[in-house]
Amino acid sequence: MTEISHKKKCTVAANETTFEKQKIAKQQSENIRREKANADSALMEALPAVEAAAEALNNIRREDLQELKAFNNPPIHVKIVCQMCSTLRPSGEKLNETWADSKKLLGNARLLDLLKAYPKDEITEKMYKSCMRILKENREHDMSVENMATKSTAGKGLLIWVLAILKYFEIAKNVEPLRAKVKEMEKSQARTEAELEKLQVELKNLAVGLEGVETAHGKATMELQNLKNQASIMNSKLQAASKLIGGLCGERQRWKEEVQNLCERRSKVVGNTLLCSSFNAYFGPFTAAFRSELLDLLRDDVNSRGLFVSENFEIKYMLSNDSIIQGWTKDGLPQDLHSIQNGILTNAELKFPLCIDPTMQAVTWIKNTYCRNQLYSKSMNETDYFKHLEIAIQYGKPFLFENIGEVLDPILDPIFLKNVFCEEGTKYIYFGDKKLEWNDDFRLFLCTKLSNPKYPPEVYSKLKIINYCVTPQGLSDQLLNVVVTHERPVSRATMIP
Repeated sequence: MTEISHKKKCTVAANETTFEKQKIAKQQSENIRREKANADSALMEALPAVEAAAEALNNIRREDLQELKAFNNPPIHVKIVCQMCSTLRPSGEKLNETWADSKKLLGNARLLDLLKAYPKDEITEKMYKSCMRILKENREHDMSVENMATKSTAGKGLLIWVLAILKYFEIAKNVEPLRAKVKEMEKSQARTEAELEKLQVELKNLAVGLEGVETAHGKATMELQNLKNQASIMNSKLQAASKLIGGLCGERQRWKEEVQNLCERRSKVVGNTLLCSSFNAYFGPFTAAFRSELLDLLRDDVNSRGLFVSENFEIKYMLSNDSIIQGWTKDGLPQDLHSIQNGILTNAELKFPLCIDPTMQAVTWIKNTYCRNQLYSKSMNETDYFKHLEIAIQYGKPFLFENIGEVLDPILDPIFLKNVFCEEGTKYIYFGDKKLEWNDDFRLFLCTKLSNPKYPPEVYSKLKIINYCVTPQGLSDQLLNVVVTHERPVSRATMIP
């Protein structure tokens, strides 16, 4: 408690010192602002003359300067103003007050640019006095702007510039003490701010130290109570630990079995993948019963070759999951195994699907699924389907051909075969006589109402034929859904999965 009291006193004293320093710094800042404003205000008096000089220079042409240079014996007024320009050294060269050096200055191709960019704050007292001496020595020649205008246009502009520079120097010379005062005040303020920053660091350290002492005091106060509570807490933890150890002993067997299952699945990945690939490539045109028979035959054949397949192998869980299947069902796909297999085959991207769909289940499902992606639905009998198909290819939109027959338009073969080529990193495809940019998001679906169409072998090589004909089991599931919807119309979420 004694240490806490001492640190609090030190902190209060540091706070008071810091507050005083802050007041001093604020007052110094205000004084600097005021003095700087006075200096800037005084300097503003010279700006109109400088602006007039800049305007006068804009009215001087380079030809006028060359014309002055050509004079061997120019008018005395021109000679005087050129002498003053040489004295001010706009080109940085040291020039004498002679017409020869003046002609050298006038011959500088960048003279106008040098005059416009003249560093007026760097003019010296010697330059100023030399110019004033030249004016004084030639006062009988009436070196006024009006008189110079009658002698030479270029000379008039140069005279306005010289007089403006001299006036700026006179004002800046009076402003210089104010600037020096501002600089001295800024140095003083910098020292005050450094002291203030040092005090703030000390104050922060004191606050941290005080907080640490108070925290330590609080911990010491609570430590005794914590020690009293720890005995009962440790007893509770020991009991919980005993229960946890007992439970983990029971989990050990389950983990061991899970490891064995994972090792078994890894050894059967090749066989499962081979069966899934075979299903995706060849099973589309067949009925549900024939697909099941083929799967059994393939499973036995793969097992006989030493590439084992999982005992609980199911296509719908290998190539999909419950979440995806529920989404398909919500969009109108029947829930029987045959329809789910058809959904898997339709969404596989190896070839574009051609659905044998006399009951229009596939059409309904595709429209519900892809309507959110701006699905185009056309028939080959419509004359404008080319235009919409081009848009779908370029922008990656789904496209559905409905009611196709047994004969497919040969112009669609490049699309069926995905004859895509790259140029400069962009994919293209020839469609008819057009070269279209190919978007990988493009999806094409074809559906026919024919229950038993006769397609030539080349169609099977270009497209994936999928049999959507309704099976008795599928019809039973659909009728059951209708009954459930009628009995419980409030929410479709209660339908039998």
